[in-house]
Parts: sequence; structure tokens; C-alpha cells
Amino acid sequence: MRKKRIIITVVVAFCVLVGSFFIMRFGVLGRIYNAISRYVVQDKVESEEESPEEFMYETEHDKDGTEFVVEYRKQIGTNLKTGEEVEIWEDTADPKIIYDNYYKGKIEKIEDNKIYFMVDKEEKEETKFVYEDVKDYQVVFDIDTYNFEEDPSSHYWCDSILVNPKGPLESSKFLHSAGELEFVVGEYLGLQDYMCEDYYTGNRYKTLVFYLY
Repeated sequence: MRKKRIIITVVVAFCVLVGSFFIMRFGVLGRIYNAISRYVVQDKVESEEESPEEFMYETEHDKDGTEFVVEYRKQIGTNLKTGEEVEIWEDTADPKIIYDNYYKGKIEKIEDNKIYFMVDKEEKEETKFVYEDVKDYQVVFDIDTYNFEEDPSSHYWCDSILVNPKGPLESSKFLHSAGELEFVVGEYLGLQDYMCEDYYTGNRYKTLVFYLY
């Protein structure tokens, strides 16, 4: 079941990234993993009568040993690489979004494992994926505050930083330090700054996604 949960987590995160890619690249956001592409599944559209939904429940534990019950829904999809039909069990509880910010601009500098990002556009208030010009201002991301170790008590994996280069989405890469972004300092980028809260444990996880144009 642990393996299934990891796959589900990766799929959810990857779907978020797929959305982010198309929204920010084509005026259409959101996670997460180049090495996980072999696990990605595509929801199957049922043209006829749908079968009754199947659920299962599993007791799990947070890092303090406290029990909680997770509800899973059975999903049938298609492996995008092999074309084979696959069965997954999807957690029915959505994470709580703490913030989800979208910017456009440039990395001004990288210093002491911090990213100094100069914003010139941001998502327009009360809209989704519509950007407006703003007076330039700087946001700073301290990568030392990101925890890249997998949390075994979480359904949402760990903090993460991703960069999507010019090319296929599956070529996106995970980064673990600010210095790994030196090659795009000064280039015009899209940026998503996201935090969610685990529905069951209340633990919070941060994600940064950089998009190259």
C-alpha cells in the first residue's frame, strides 16, 4: 500500500504541474517529477454507464504515531507511456491550499542559498492565470527553509523545487539548492510559489516551479 500511496502522490503532483505548464506557457499552471513519468496515468472517460464507485479505507499514522483513517477511491486509467490500462487507489481528501502565487520576472541574483526574484507581472486579483503589470518588486526565497526529505507520515511527499526547461514537460527536473538555477539568472521566467497543508496531519509543504520561455 505504501508503494501505491507514493505513486498516487506523484500522480497528483504531476497533474498540478501539467496544469501549470499549459496555463503559463500558453496563457493556460501547477507539480512534480521527471523520473515519475512512467507512473503517470490518464483518467479514462466512460462513454457508457459508469460502474459504481469502489472505496477502501486504511488506518495510517502520523510522525507522532497518531492514527488516522484514509479513504481511497478506485480509478482506472491509461499509462501514458505503455498504453496499458492501470488501476490506482486515489486519496479522496484534497490538501488545503495555504497560498498559490504566480509571477513573471527574472532571477536577479543567487546568494547564500537564497533566490532573489524580481517581479514585473503577477496574477491579477480574483482571476486565474490572468497577469497584470506591477511596479517591480523583489521576492526572496530562502532554500535553507525547504525540507527535501520525504516525510513518511505525509500524503504530499516533501518540499520541492522544479525547473521546466524549453522542451517536453517530462524533462522537468527537481533541484535541491538555489545554485542549481545559476544558468537562468537574468532570463525571463514564470514562477509558481505554492504551499499546501496535509489534510490528515496538518503538515505543510512548499513548492517552487520555474518555467523557462
